[in-house]
Amino acid sequence: MEFLVKHAEGILAVDWMTLLVIAALCGLACYFIKDYMANPPMIVFVYPVLVFFSVVANYAITLQQTYNPKKLDEWLMWTIMAAIAGTMVGTCLVAALAGLRERLIGRHPRQAKPAR
Repeated sequence: MEFLVKHAEGILAVDWMTLLVIAALCGLACYFIKDYMANPPMIVFVYPVLVFFSVVANYAITLQQTYNPKKLDEWLMWTIMAAIAGTMVGTCLVAALAGLRERLIGRHPRQAKPAR
């Protein structure tokens, strides 16, 4: 349990600058994703998923210590990479859940009867 608490604290300890960059990039992604959704107002529920996975990706990159967070260009590059990775994972998860929902409900469009 201590292991999970340690990682949860690490994920929640994101500085506000990183969170601002991630939120802006996920917002931009949501702006373009909503055009491809069957119900565009549902983007309100997709945005938090994208931000969550982006923050988790940022934590994973930070945990690997692949960059020096004191250098602005390295910090920005890896934050953008985390936002891209989180957006991809979040989008795939939402698409998979939507596909699963369609299969479970079984709503298929009725096929037109052939004219005689």
